Amino acid sequence: MKVVTADEMRAIDGRAQEEFGVRADDLMSEAGRAVAREIIERYQPCPVTVVCGGGNNAGDGFVVARALSEFGFTVWAALLSDPSKLRGSASRAFDALSGVGVPVVGPADLPAHLAESVLAVDAILGTGVRGPARGVMAEAITAVNECPAEVVSIDIPSGLRELGPGEDPGPVVEAGVTVTIGLPKVALLTMPGWLFTGEMIVAPINFPAELLEDPAIRLNFAPDSVLRGWLPPRAADSNKGSFGRVGVVAGSPECAGAAILAARAALRTGAGLVTIFTTAELNPVYKTAVPEAVTAIVPADGSGRLGAESLAAVLERAHGMDVLALGPGIGAGDSQAALVRGVLAGFAGAVVVDADAVTCLAGPACGTAALKRQAATVLTPHPGEMARLAGATVAEVQSDRIGCARRFAGEHAVTLLLKGACTVVAQPDGQVWLNPGATSALAKGGTGDVLTGMVAGMLAQGAPLPHAALLAAQVHLSAGMSLAEKGNARSVMAGDLIDEIPHALSALEADAGAATPPPEEEQE
Repeated sequence: MKVVTADEMRAIDGRAQEEFGVRADDLMSEAGRAVAREIIERYQPCPVTVVCGGGNNAGDGFVVARALSEFGFTVWAALLSDPSKLRGSASRAFDALSGVGVPVVGPADLPAHLAESVLAVDAILGTGVRGPARGVMAEAITAVNECPAEVVSIDIPSGLRELGPGEDPGPVVEAGVTVTIGLPKVALLTMPGWLFTGEMIVAPINFPAELLEDPAIRLNFAPDSVLRGWLPPRAADSNKGSFGRVGVVAGSPECAGAAILAARAALRTGAGLVTIFTTAELNPVYKTAVPEAVTAIVPADGSGRLGAESLAAVLERAHGMDVLALGPGIGAGDSQAALVRGVLAGFAGAVVVDADAVTCLAGPACGTAALKRQAATVLTPHPGEMARLAGATVAEVQSDRIGCARRFAGEHAVTLLLKGACTVVAQPDGQVWLNPGATSALAKGGTGDVLTGMVAGMLAQGAPLPHAALLAAQVHLSAGMSLAEKGNARSVMAGDLIDEIPHALSALEADAGAATPPPEEEQE
């Protein structure tokens, strides 16, 4: 599913009318009725205040108010602007609302009606807003946020928009549900917008499919219903060789846990065989911690770590493996940089590059030129590592996560998974996938090593890119959020995530369930 900016959605709306003859009034009617259907399916008839600004978003609100009144809801429409200033479709939708007797109240009466309502429908501001909400619109947003009613936003929570670096969002409606029209908007799937969106429902109204699927739109989102279909199949008559071989080139005397976490995560995600490359000193640790994995003892460098002296043995034993998970906990000295450079050049399969290996790529002893290879390469940096790779500050990366990931993936022909709240997965062709969501349960050492193993495990089972990266990111996020809900986000450890992977996979694999058909409606 494509994800659009406000300008891209505006262009789709215009092309639908100009090139395909879709009437603006029909689009508004469909949008409003789509929102009304969601409300009717979720709520019994109850008191509702529909809070309308003054543009097309208000017009959608007028349609919602009319439709809900037809289905037995007690509806008030609160209009925040002068009705004589309404234009086009919004003006005609207001006239139609007046014709069915829905009471229209002004801004002064809004708090009182919100206090009496079970539900508030937010139709204050749409995607065309420029700058923070001010004046009566800001006051209405505050009133909606302070009222006891549940909130459904039309298209986008009012006040939310695409922010520039360091820009203050100002007042934004805190929605429980957002019914977004046509396609998801980028502000809904990135920070801080995800915090305000609540449950996102996409209402694909009568826009021509070729506009909604235009490859020139370079942002994408895969909901669970799509991700479920990307999970690699597991036939009952399969064997361990059916699900791929993962090699884990990770760990050191100081950070042995990194290799343990990555290996366990790859196994829990479904990889058939996992081998940990280890020095003789650490072999007993790994054999005890992950008895399900094989170990391959390779020479250590002068500091007792995996390094340049390990390279030949690693490449020899890795022959026939499908994926290598490279980097967590190995260190970032010149010897480790030589190992990273040599693995990327000499291994024919896919490589997931994380942690210290990413740091090596950012330094002169290895360098990003090592990424020029034929097989699939996935980098999984956190913002600090991404900043080192890009020669930027962390603040610059975080203010343009999509652009930063897209540029690096394109320049170096890799898949780049930029970790952090609302993960970004960028492909070499400029297409970017958004994986929205965040929890402080994942803000702890070792969780990135778990993700590395999960990406490797998905690749080993045959999931292509970017599917493998997105599946791993979503299961990882789902596990973290589930643990936070069941316990306390402060207390979640990386190992807990691994034990939660089966439950997160089961949740993703669960049937979506049959949707209740919406009630029949009169055609306008």
